[in-house]
Amino acid sequence: MNRRRVLQRRIVAVVLAVLAVGLLTLSFREGENGFVHRVRDGAVRIVAPLQEGSARVIEPFRDGWNWVADLFHAKSENKRLKEEVDALRAAVAEELTTQAENEELRALLEMRDDRIYPEGTEFVTARVIARSTTAWYSTVTINVGHDDGVQRFDAVVNGQGLVGRVQSVTATASQVQLLTDQQSYVDAIVVPSRAEGLAAGSVTGGMTLQYVDKSEAVRKGQFVVTSGRSGSIFVRGIPIGQVENVSSQEVELYQNITLRPAVDFRKLDIVMVVKR
Repeated sequence: MNRRRVLQRRIVAVVLAVLAVGLLTLSFREGENGFVHRVRDGAVRIVAPLQEGSARVIEPFRDGWNWVADLFHAKSENKRLKEEVDALRAAVAEELTTQAENEELRALLEMRDDRIYPEGTEFVTARVIARSTTAWYSTVTINVGHDDGVQRFDAVVNGQGLVGRVQSVTATASQVQLLTDQQSYVDAIVVPSRAEGLAAGSVTGGMTLQYVDKSEAVRKGQFVVTSGRSGSIFVRGIPIGQVENVSSQEVELYQNITLRPAVDFRKLDIVMVVKR
């Protein structure tokens, strides 16, 4: 019943609106005489409340339609802005990665050109493609091998210092034993005190300098480099680390020295193999 009444009201409103338009058209055609003028005014008085009422009825629907349209527009705009932000983030990440690689390569070139390496020493640049699955930093895999002239026990360095030595080689890849591996030992010397010892890794990934006599004056902050002893695979002077702590016990023959590695093994990426 209510729907029928609403329909009837709408039909009446439409008929009156059409009538009003017709009268207005007639008034323009026949001139502004008094009769037509009165009829037009009467029609306007009748239609005006109906128009106002219909406008009030339609207004919520119009507002709702505008709200829905604005919502879809806002979602579309939000999606576009999100895509732009993602693209900008990717571009920034790529730029930062490129800058980091350029810094690594510059450091590698400086290390390669350092006078510690004999004239004619050859290097093979490589990238780390895999890391040890253990919790500690013991080995990495690099993307060069026999085909590139790499041999077992070749030294591996980066722009910070000594990384380790080649442990095993295939045609196109090599596994590198890092200095922090518990089975890694490197002849080392403290500068400038010239105290000699053995730089060793550990099961926890830390490093120590072993077999340094208690009579040697070793202080925190001094640098440790490869000693280059006869028969060593490492030339003299490659940075190993820095003395972090020194202690000794009366009952012990040697000092307890911990080292902070020169290389940040967590961020290892581009390296060089020093061909023998």
